Amino acid sequence: MPYAHITGWGKCIPPASISNDEISEIVDTTDEWITTRTGIKSRRVSHVSTAELASVAAKHAIACAGVDAKDIDLVILATCTPSTVVANTASLVQKNIGATGAAAMDTNAACSGFLYALQAATAQIQAGMIKKA
Repeated sequence: MPYAHITGWGKCIPPASISNDEISEIVDTTDEWITTRTGIKSRRVSHVSTAELASVAAKHAIACAGVDAKDIDLVILATCTPSTVVANTASLVQKNIGATGAAAMDTNAACSGFLYALQAATAQIQAGMIKKA
């Protein structure tokens, strides 16, 4: 039985970051409190939309996989920070990457979103509905 597997990957990391010390100027907390509980020292801040970040990452993944965007059957975007409520952010990415024949859907499952997206792709592949997601 076929399963989804990763043939290429991409990333897009915003250049700006904000430290725990900067956060503590806005919120009643400290670097020590955040670090001891989460291990986080800083986080990235984006001044562009989730769709823009995801589109750059998707283009890198497509190049890494050596596939043509037109051969993609399904775009799944896992995020809890969509660019818009309607239309879904995956549709914006689908358009931006040129996956003209692909269906597109968002999944919002916070940290486990990737796993839900991978399972959704696997289910579609096993049902014979798609070949590439």
